[in-house]
Amino acid sequence: MPETNYPYGHGDDQNRPGGGLPAHESGSNGHGEAPFSPTPSGGAFGSSVPGTTSGPSFDSAAPPTSPTSASSAAPSPWGVSAPSGPAAPSGAQGAQGAQGAQGSHGTQTLSARQAGTALRKVGIGNPLPTFAVGVLAYIVALGAALLVIISAVLVALTADTGDLTGGGTVPTDDSASPSGDGGWRAIVGLVGLPFQLVSLASFGSYDAELNLGFFGSATMSWRGLPLLITVAMVATAFLAARLIQRRWGTGRWGSNGVLGALLWSGISGLAVVIVAVIATRVTAFAIEDDTLGLSLSMHSAGVDMFFGTWALIALPLFLGHVAGLAKPAWWSLVADLAAAPRLALAHALAFAIPVWVLIAVGGAIAMTVQGEGQSVLSLFLGLPIWGLSGLALLPGLGMLIVPMQLDTRGSVEDFGIERGNEFQWFFDLPWYLWIPMVLIALLIPLVVALLWNRDREIEKGNILAQVVSWAALPLAYFGCSLVLLALVRVSVHVQMGMVGDLEATMGLALWMPVVAFFIGLMVEVLARFGAPFVDRFVPGLLVNWFRRSARTRRAAAEPGTDQAPWARTPWGLAPSTQAPSPQVPPAPYFPGS
Repeated sequence: MPETNYPYGHGDDQNRPGGGLPAHESGSNGHGEAPFSPTPSGGAFGSSVPGTTSGPSFDSAAPPTSPTSASSAAPSPWGVSAPSGPAAPSGAQGAQGAQGAQGSHGTQTLSARQAGTALRKVGIGNPLPTFAVGVLAYIVALGAALLVIISAVLVALTADTGDLTGGGTVPTDDSASPSGDGGWRAIVGLVGLPFQLVSLASFGSYDAELNLGFFGSATMSWRGLPLLITVAMVATAFLAARLIQRRWGTGRWGSNGVLGALLWSGISGLAVVIVAVIATRVTAFAIEDDTLGLSLSMHSAGVDMFFGTWALIALPLFLGHVAGLAKPAWWSLVADLAAAPRLALAHALAFAIPVWVLIAVGGAIAMTVQGEGQSVLSLFLGLPIWGLSGLALLPGLGMLIVPMQLDTRGSVEDFGIERGNEFQWFFDLPWYLWIPMVLIALLIPLVVALLWNRDREIEKGNILAQVVSWAALPLAYFGCSLVLLALVRVSVHVQMGMVGDLEATMGLALWMPVVAFFIGLMVEVLARFGAPFVDRFVPGLLVNWFRRSARTRRAAAEPGTDQAPWARTPWGLAPSTQAPSPQVPPAPYFPGS
């Protein structure tokens, strides 16, 4: 074959020019040629090599070539490409240049991705959904506060109290008019009432300071939760957090495990509470009259409100995320700890709702018969104010040995009030109310025991599962009763200069948690030794809803069942009709689980 068919020459042939020279050995470019030289040079062998005609000399000009063929032209037998003017870099060198140009940016992007992947491995994902839910919970609470204000206005308009102004005259000086500074401050205070009510519903205290100049000063503090606002804020935070965890728990919008839920819930609650404290303090109701030496300031911003709002936002957010997480394999051992508070809530509502309806209807009929129909209308219009508070008092009375307690202390005689510590028992109600109440209170534990027994599984031979199964209900009833004590307690403290001070407290008796503990233990005993005998006669529609998600998880884990992918929905696990997408796997309940 002609020699020109071997442009690179035979490196092993010593008779050919350049054969066996170091320049022809395997180099960095992988083809045995010398590195690319951008400028022509004669080299160490001069301008040409005598007796060779196979390639151009080092100093001779190569014929012009196209840019596309410059990089692919055959090199000389000496392993060096002939110079032909400015040549384009080869493909490998172009790739190296591009890689060098993008080196820093690519390293930065890779580091960010690695950091995100590492955070997701420990359960820390996107915080934006959690932050949005925290803001949403506070906005819903402000909406509930507006509803309470509207209810109070309607009650004032329909109350049979005669002239709402009390026959007095409205001051028309500059301090009360919108053009005066005091008038604008009063308007700001009225606009800020929703913020004050939300603060009061977050375990804050509404404090009023009145300065009467020569006559001294007076302070008043009211502590009591408008439960409609509290329940609206807590329920929104919990349900929305659970929804986003179940629907968007994977991919770019989620991947939060327990650690991420704890971190972002705490930060979200802190951010909301900082804004709430500022808004509550700025919109404080304040009136000053320098001519009379009178000043009035009312607000509910304080340390108690700060930590209360933080807890009522952050804790439901965290629990909602945990409720929406995919449960680990060991969850069945402690599942009763999560189900027991739900049973305690179901027990309280199953008793309180029918009794509340009975008392409301019976009381309305009795008041109408006595000719107090106007008061009945006012009471029903004021349901957003007192409805949930009255409902929360009934579970305590339903324990039959827990009364309402009214305690008054201080210089109560100066205020025309009798000093004492009074108890109101269930039998202090009219007979047509307390007899049905007792019957319902005795029946509900039997129904709740059936609910607790259906589809319950306790691993035999596991000490932890056995201990948890016995302790879950008593501890849940005890803890929920403590929460109920804090929610329904109302206190008033008044101090008036030379007159004295008055303190009044109303709530459920403090021994209610102990009674609730034994009621939970009684329900556990009924569920173990009584409910199995009548469980077959109970319609599934009444009790199957309680452990629905647990049944779905067991069905998905059983061998031999349909292996279709399971998707998480707001109602639990359900078969997915779509092929699994190659996204980030769900965040672990705990890192490493």
